[in-house]
Amino acid sequence: MRTLKISVAICALLYVCEGSVFAQSMLVASIGKVYGGSAQISSSTWAVGIGGGGARGIGSELEFSRAGHFTDRTGQESKIYTLMASVLLTVPVHAIRPYGIFGYGFVRQRTSASTGAILSNLSNNDVGYSAGGGVTYQFSRAAGVRADLRHFKVRKANGLSFQRFMVGIVLGG
Repeated sequence: MRTLKISVAICALLYVCEGSVFAQSMLVASIGKVYGGSAQISSSTWAVGIGGGGARGIGSELEFSRAGHFTDRTGQESKIYTLMASVLLTVPVHAIRPYGIFGYGFVRQRTSASTGAILSNLSNNDVGYSAGGGVTYQFSRAAGVRADLRHFKVRKANGLSFQRFMVGIVLGG
């Protein structure tokens, strides 16, 4: 009997909080292209991000992305992995939400000569930042589309740099 009461109480709490909690969080799945900077040839990329909005249009996002077949200026082909924790500044204008974003995290270039796991042997050369912006169009309270342009740079003088343009689906808001 006690388990039933606890289950009913949890369900009631989730029902009451569902709208506000779901409106504060988001899941973003995107595809796009990497180009410019150290990239000799543009390559396709994908990303998955989770985040949430806070008070007064300030939010956060954690994003993982992968670019396959990245060819740099020396002709070396590699894969680029990024894991960025970002601060998001949004200006909600009805269904259209322009935003600026700045992130700091890992930018990892994996060549055929690389050994170990994706995030193994991290050094300062793998730490970088991203900065950019975009616009989200919410066609319903819980779903929308997003276009995003960012610049990525590894934190060293001659570090890897590139731009990335993505379009994606936003669940939540």
